[in-house]
Amino acid sequence: SVPQFKELLLMAFFCDECGYRNSEIKEGGEIGDRGKKITLHVKGDAQLMRDVFKCTAGGFSIPEVDLEAAAGTLGSIYTTVEGLLAKMLEGFQRNSFATGDSATSDDYRKFLKDVEDCKEGRRPFTLVIDDPTDNCFLYNPHAPGPDPDATIEYYERSHEQDEELGIAGMNVGADHGGNADAGEGGDNEPV
Repeated sequence: SVPQFKELLLMAFFCDECGYRNSEIKEGGEIGDRGKKITLHVKGDAQLMRDVFKCTAGGFSIPEVDLEAAAGTLGSIYTTVEGLLAKMLEGFQRNSFATGDSATSDDYRKFLKDVEDCKEGRRPFTLVIDDPTDNCFLYNPHAPGPDPDATIEYYERSHEQDEELGIAGMNVGADHGGNADAGEGGDNEPV
C-alpha cells in the first residue's frame, strides 16, 4: 500500500531448478474514470530522488531533450526519477541504435549525453507522465499539501484510448450488473 496512492502488486518468481528469477510490479486498482498527466519540474537531487510508479499504460517524456517513451516502455516500474532515466539509458545502450552507424551519429551521442545530464542532475528538465488509466504515482513530500514542483491534471480519455485499454463499450456500474438475462431482449434494461 503506497501512502497517498493505491495498492501495488509485487510478484516474484524463483526457480530452484534452474535459478531463473523474475519480479514484476503491477497496479492493484481499477482503471480510473479519467486519465492523469503528472508534470514534474526537476531542478536537482531533491526531485531526482522522488519515488515514481509508472504503470504499463503510462508513457513519459522529457521535452527539453526530445525524449518520448510510449505506453508500455519499461512496463510497470517503481523507482526514482533518476532510476527511470537510468533504465531508459540502459535500454538505449542495449538497443541496436547503440551499435553500427547509429552509435557514431553525433545526434544520437548528443541525445544520450543530454539524457545522462538529466539523470545526473547537471541540467534542469521537465518530466511528463501521461497515464490514461490514472494508475501512475509521483511521491509528494509535501502531502497532503500541494507539491510546489509538480502539477497533476486529470482529463477525459479519448475513444481511441478507451479502445486501446479494451474498455470502450463496456457496461459497468450499478445500471449494468447483476442481471444475467440483461441483453437478451437487446435493450439491456433491468428486469
